[in-house]
Amino acid sequence: MAAKGQSIRPSQYITTFGPGSILETPDGPVVIAAPSHSGLFENTEPDAYEIRDLRLSQTLLNDKKIFRIPSNAELGVPENKLVYNAYYFPRWSLCPTHGILYRYQPQSLKGCPKCSPAPKWGEAWAKSREEAVRFVLACARGHLDEVPWRSMIKHRQGCSKPDHLLWQGGGGALRNIKITCPECRERVNFGQAYSRKFPCSGRFPEADDLRCDCNKSAKIIQRGAANLRVAEIRSALTIPPLDTALHRLLQTRAVLDVLVAIPVTTQEQLVQLLDNLVRGHRLDPTIAATIKRYDEAEILGAIDDILGEITNPKESTEETLRQEEFRSLRNAACDGAPPQRSDKPGGPNQFEVYKENVERFRLDSGRTLRVTPLSRLRVVMVQIGYTRPIDTGEKENQPKIVPVEYEPPNRSIAWHPGVELFGEGIFLDFVSDTEPKGLSEHFPLQGQAYRRWLAAYKASDGYRKIKAMPGTKEDYLHPVFVWWHTLSHRLITALSVDSGYSSAAIRERVYSCTINNKTVGGLLLYTAQSGGDGTLGGLIGLVPHFDRVLKSALRNIDACSNDPICIEEEFGEEKVNGAACYACQLISETSCEHRNTLLDRGLLLDNLP
Repeated sequence: MAAKGQSIRPSQYITTFGPGSILETPDGPVVIAAPSHSGLFENTEPDAYEIRDLRLSQTLLNDKKIFRIPSNAELGVPENKLVYNAYYFPRWSLCPTHGILYRYQPQSLKGCPKCSPAPKWGEAWAKSREEAVRFVLACARGHLDEVPWRSMIKHRQGCSKPDHLLWQGGGGALRNIKITCPECRERVNFGQAYSRKFPCSGRFPEADDLRCDCNKSAKIIQRGAANLRVAEIRSALTIPPLDTALHRLLQTRAVLDVLVAIPVTTQEQLVQLLDNLVRGHRLDPTIAATIKRYDEAEILGAIDDILGEITNPKESTEETLRQEEFRSLRNAACDGAPPQRSDKPGGPNQFEVYKENVERFRLDSGRTLRVTPLSRLRVVMVQIGYTRPIDTGEKENQPKIVPVEYEPPNRSIAWHPGVELFGEGIFLDFVSDTEPKGLSEHFPLQGQAYRRWLAAYKASDGYRKIKAMPGTKEDYLHPVFVWWHTLSHRLITALSVDSGYSSAAIRERVYSCTINNKTVGGLLLYTAQSGGDGTLGGLIGLVPHFDRVLKSALRNIDACSNDPICIEEEFGEEKVNGAACYACQLISETSCEHRNTLLDRGLLLDNLP
């Protein structure tokens, strides 16, 4: 029977779905296959769909490359043809008419033993998929399997353990449900089973049922639960100087291999090398033609930059990447940034800041807030893996990142899936006319909330819950970082009112670092989408009126519909937030890069800007 399939956007594959996630389709739930089992590259190579970002590849990806998910048109197949594999999961079904748990047998005319046979086996199969049970079994190491429905019952001796079970009871509570064997009549309370720990099978259904040894416990969880699969995403903003269009063109694999092997001292020499690559069908002629249009000084300077990074690489970490972004944004706020051309003919500019559009607002506190519109920006987001944060109550049970990557046969380099986004943004920081480049130390913070976060930042141990979360750095516990992050969420909600974008469409990048013994911070709020058109200016159009936006964001900050419970919440060792709830601070997880953690309304309330 032909599968109907389900369409998703490439950006959804990176941010929401991806290998190991359960996707609801017209044919019932499926688990999305790993790239190596997807069938995506059966007749093509990932090189054709490479996203070039040297900074991101060298820092957060350990020199791995990035590929984007190609469209059906790029693959040369009809729009309705399935191009990415998925596996039906879970296989167990629950008949709502007769209350029977069953597993459909291939090409059988009936699934539920009490239902009438279907005219065709395809109809019986389709019915079983519509009735797929909503519970699965998962562990914190990323394994996923069927719930052991039959083995969770202690059958009587001599029972044949039939292939279907009775689902008895109902109501809103799981404790009212009994799973009963129809033969020996033994039963188990599903509410108790839901709280139990089960041995983990070590199964990865996205990798064609690959299994490995696992000594951790697994728990029953709903297949649509938010914590069943959490994508681990790394992203980078395109900034000068190594992310210009020319730099990225010269980092094309074939060109870079030649530059490393053969010293290039003139433009004429480079042109000859490019022509040889084109004749050998190793390089796209449009890439060669685009490189040739640059001046010799630009080309040789870019080559020196790239080879310098390769032969004398700096220590590359996520921290250094963020600091480079922060420095470039501050420099652009001071001096502007000329348009960076795309490495694709006719493509959008990659980064653009007009100095004359930068605004400064004198706040009631006497501080100066600088608001810098980024009329063009490019962000590359990469999914390096996923976690299943399943709490089994065990020690040393922190979620393990399951890698999501593709390694072509007979090649040693691995590829992560990613997406290239274009859009606009607003950069915020505090400035002082007495400081060079407008750099200003964050104003002194005070209050009980400040002291609690500072204690966590300085603590050498403890605070296990927040520090053990994937992607969380100890610097994120600094009160200045938490202050900016909390303000970010308030601003995203306020901007959504007038910008034309929903709060789920506006993303954040929070910056905090110590420079010359001064702790400084900043915030980038941006909206971006795949495709060359990017966005339409609704965000940067609010920059001249940002003082009004800020007042709107801070209005009623001292009140929450969940007060006094919310405001009395204090950050501590087993907490991930201070005073923060969905009524006042939490926003869509597509917008927050820290999964709605590291927030404290009390800290912001004690230290208004």
